Amino acid sequence: MKKKILAIVMTACIFLTIFVSSTSAAVVPEIQTELPISYRICPGKVLEDDIFGEIEIIGNAYTRGWEIKIVGGDWIPYDGLPLDEYDDGATIRYFAANEAGDYSYSNECVLRVEHNPIGDYQYNGITHWRNCDDCGGKACLERHTHLDDSWDASANICTVCGHQRAPQYTGIKAFITWLMNVINSFLK
Repeated sequence: MKKKILAIVMTACIFLTIFVSSTSAAVVPEIQTELPISYRICPGKVLEDDIFGEIEIIGNAYTRGWEIKIVGGDWIPYDGLPLDEYDDGATIRYFAANEAGDYSYSNECVLRVEHNPIGDYQYNGITHWRNCDDCGGKACLERHTHLDDSWDASANICTVCGHQRAPQYTGIKAFITWLMNVINSFLK
């Protein structure tokens, strides 16, 4: 009788072990969000899990995040650092993995690291730019492009933003200009 009970208990343990191991086997996670073909992000920003809205993962995800394709075609984990112009044109994808090491990937997406310029050019004495609609940063920032180094009136206007460069006089012309400014300040 003891042998029968022992055989039944052992058989039950074997079936229980098979059932538990088959039901608790790692479920391969599945990513439900399709990434766009290309995505623009402002310089200085980081890739976050929700940049495309909620990325839904079905299954047991032990780890997940972004990968970037490097030269040579290998994929490396994204380090979480702010993106810059060197990351422009990189290919990214989202991944999810379970504890057993089974991976699931989103489609690949080309990353464009650039501002979203809006409105007219703003300028100071050295540079001009347009404001970024997304982050408020300076998009299209570059030095003024005056026609030449001569000081006639038409050459002192930036060909991009219209900034008019003030003429810089030297020698006797500078002295006369200074003297006229001093006289004008006393006459006011």
